[in-house]
Amino acid sequence: MVRGISTAITVRRAAAIALAAAAATALSACGTGQVTQTDTKQSAIAGVNIDAGDLALRDLQVEFDSAEGYAAGGDAALRVWIANEGTEAVSLVGVDLVDEDGNADEGLGTVTFVSAAAAEETPSEEAATPSGEATTGDAESSEEAADGTESSEGAEETSTPAGEATSEAPAFEGQTTFDIPIAPSDHKRLDQGVEGSDYLLIEGLGEDLLPGETVSVVFTFSDGTAIPAELPVGQNLEEEERSYYEPEEPAEGH
Repeated sequence: MVRGISTAITVRRAAAIALAAAAATALSACGTGQVTQTDTKQSAIAGVNIDAGDLALRDLQVEFDSAEGYAAGGDAALRVWIANEGTEAVSLVGVDLVDEDGNADEGLGTVTFVSAAAAEETPSEEAATPSGEATTGDAESSEEAADGTESSEGAEETSTPAGEATSEAPAFEGQTTFDIPIAPSDHKRLDQGVEGSDYLLIEGLGEDLLPGETVSVVFTFSDGTAIPAELPVGQNLEEEERSYYEPEEPAEGH
């Protein structure tokens, strides 16, 4: 009698375990294939992955710089991979930093496009003038000085009252307007860390950007798609130095 009860209990327990396993499998199957229009996934590394229709954005992050992060007014490179899984070509035409309400705010910084070709260009002709060689303006000034005369008109043109702001636009390293095409079934990699690669750069940060923080941006494409994203500051992937505890040697006589 005791043996029969024990056998029945064992059978019931095995059945319960089997039902639990089946239920877990069913729940897993129900979740398969359910992807929202803009599905954000946090990968094992610092980068963020986003699926939006035919566009797949991968490993989105701010490149790691140092443990101190980026200071206000400085520049910060972005790492972006964009895949076009559709049948029509599309272009990335803008990336804007946005505030808490999702509105573009230039005070937070400006995202520019830096091409690998532009970064490798030689210095301008003006900067490449051999040392000691006089320019045309210098030659004219020397002739006037030799005649004992001065050009007051030229002096007025070059002089600027102290404290008066100029109307010149800020000089950016990259292009503020761009069109980055992505062919069907192809991808575009924008990564400063890869030699010969184009990349995106936040110039003129409005405030300090520290490790562990994120920046809010919106990627805009030529087909009208706008994809918001939270880009974290990347992690330091270099192996850290480790120190191990070494016990002290026991004193003599013990």
